[in-house]
Amino acid sequence: MGPPPPRRRRYGLRVDFVEAMKLGAGAQTAGFRHLHLDITGSTNVEALARGQEDRLWVTAREQSAGRGRRGRAWSSPAGNLYASVVLTDPAEPRRAADLCFVAALAASDAIIATAPRAATAMTLKWPNDILINGAKVVGILVEGAHAGDCFSAVIGWGVNIASHPDHTPYPAAHLAATDTALNVDIYFAALSDAFAKRLELWQRGAGFAEIRKAWLRRAAGLGRRIVVRLPSGDIEGIFEALDSEGALILLDDAGQRRPVSAGEIFFPGLVPSSIGL
Repeated sequence: MGPPPPRRRRYGLRVDFVEAMKLGAGAQTAGFRHLHLDITGSTNVEALARGQEDRLWVTAREQSAGRGRRGRAWSSPAGNLYASVVLTDPAEPRRAADLCFVAALAASDAIIATAPRAATAMTLKWPNDILINGAKVVGILVEGAHAGDCFSAVIGWGVNIASHPDHTPYPAAHLAATDTALNVDIYFAALSDAFAKRLELWQRGAGFAEIRKAWLRRAAGLGRRIVVRLPSGDIEGIFEALDSEGALILLDDAGQRRPVSAGEIFFPGLVPSSIGL
């Protein structure tokens, strides 16, 4: 038998649901549209199936088959945000990985706008997670699809608002543990507006230098010793910078700078505080 499914903590908070979330006014002005579903397997899968519908947001009250990075299951009960957006021909395919950073900045902008208490302890974990006091509150998954000569990207967000899972590989938290007035509707409107602004700043990749600078200002572990977990084994060193392609630059113990374009990072000795745990 496998491990038990993750339990979720709510701390006695009432979870209020809305019939349909709505885009922010800025996102509507920028030409985004919105499809809200009650239950779906995965908003990313639904969005990928609609890969020709540029600037379409897909949200769901619940997911029955949510996915994280590397095919991991993403626990998806009602009360949290499950949202994906389709971008048709957003840039050259080689720049698609930039969207991890664009999406993380937008999600963190939305936390600043809607959850100010949590925002004081917020950092961005390379390449696409958001932490509150070292515990994960947002995961992001970027996927691409080709249809003939057309390339589409789908960016998916899973945001712990009303609850978070226990027994996860990395500590987790949820935003309403500190900002009790926050709900999915409020957060999604802020996220859609923030993403429209950050996408415009990105300029199909031409503006990545500004995105990179903004991301580094909120980066977790910059200048500190980290562990990078790779399929070939763990490597350790100082998280020194991001390069122009978004790769993490690790200064290893031999004094060599090693670019890391994929992997999972951990912070030795980090003990998250009790926020939302």
